[in-house]
Amino acid sequence: MGKIPYFKPIDAEVDGNKLRLAISGKDRLGLLLGMIDGAKSTLRLFFYIFGNDATAEKVRGALIAARQRGVKIWLLVDGFGSANWADEVFKPLIDAGVFFARFNPRWGRGYLLRNHQKIVVADDARAIIGGSNVLDHYFADDPNGESWHDLLLQIEGPAVGRLGRYFDGLRRWTASERPTLRMLLHLMSRRSDKSGNIRWLFNGPFSRLSPLTRSIRQDIGSAKCCDMIQAYFAPNWGMLRRLANVEKRGGDMRLISAARSDNFATVAAARHCYRRLLRNRIRIFEYQPQMLHVKLIVADNTVYIGSANFDMRSLYINGEVMVRIEDGGFAERMRGLVDAHVPYCNEISREEHRAESTWLTRLRWLIAYFVVSTVDFTVTRTISLKRR
Repeated sequence: MGKIPYFKPIDAEVDGNKLRLAISGKDRLGLLLGMIDGAKSTLRLFFYIFGNDATAEKVRGALIAARQRGVKIWLLVDGFGSANWADEVFKPLIDAGVFFARFNPRWGRGYLLRNHQKIVVADDARAIIGGSNVLDHYFADDPNGESWHDLLLQIEGPAVGRLGRYFDGLRRWTASERPTLRMLLHLMSRRSDKSGNIRWLFNGPFSRLSPLTRSIRQDIGSAKCCDMIQAYFAPNWGMLRRLANVEKRGGDMRLISAARSDNFATVAAARHCYRRLLRNRIRIFEYQPQMLHVKLIVADNTVYIGSANFDMRSLYINGEVMVRIEDGGFAERMRGLVDAHVPYCNEISREEHRAESTWLTRLRWLIAYFVVSTVDFTVTRTISLKRR
């Protein structure tokens, strides 16, 4: 498969907040462990998946060391994402005095509602969000293995306190005797920022558009330049139309999607969407060196980074968090990052896509899109909204 490219960390400052974007696996793990090692008073962590391998052991060891020097620690994991690891895996942390709980809805649909967020907040002064879970392959740079290419963003400054307050509300909801969906959605709505150059935006199974999805729709809907790197790309046709309209307005649109993944259906579902985009002169690339796990949107001077994929579950159902950063200089740096990925991609031309689109292949793509974007979405959303 070849050598994994190295992308240097990117540093910036926006509204008095220092930003550091770590891209390559070694840098992302160093950023996470450095955050834990540097904590002085408090650590709040939420992960969709927290496993039990060498990377998880390093993180557990760092958390135990932090607890031993007096840091108060709260660790939440998603009940579905981390279901493969029993509470016994977390016993050393609990024995060290770490507060541990699972996000596990108690109204009979725990399998369907997932909290896909990844959040670390240290001392109410520094925060990390992004896509990486706590397992080896999320931080490995191995072209021959199942390693993921991803992003983690560290923010240091006044914006961090608002994310910490969201975490505290989520922790109280998780620990309450009768947590309801209405309470959770109220928390996500109330803690989503409505203004500012750095905004925390949250998503869940709202009956209408969530603050996160509404914001993304508005920014894409008016953008004259849009770049995206998306691990899972299977939006509805309304969102595809908004993307196509970027070019119709005389703008430029690029999409980098996954050439390979842990689930063939997600790649096939994305390829089902290509035809409409290519017809509107949108350039599409598939990233080759690793499985892709990045969630990045750059729309004019606005950047989104966080946990949400560009698919129906992430945009309309999952618990997700993205940070919206409005800054022309930072957006330009992120476009440069997209530029740096292009040489490691295969560009999908309209002619190539048409040649590959045999009737059997189109049928497979259609079935994959139907399962990923329609069946899973409809069943989950129907149950969720009926049981508020």
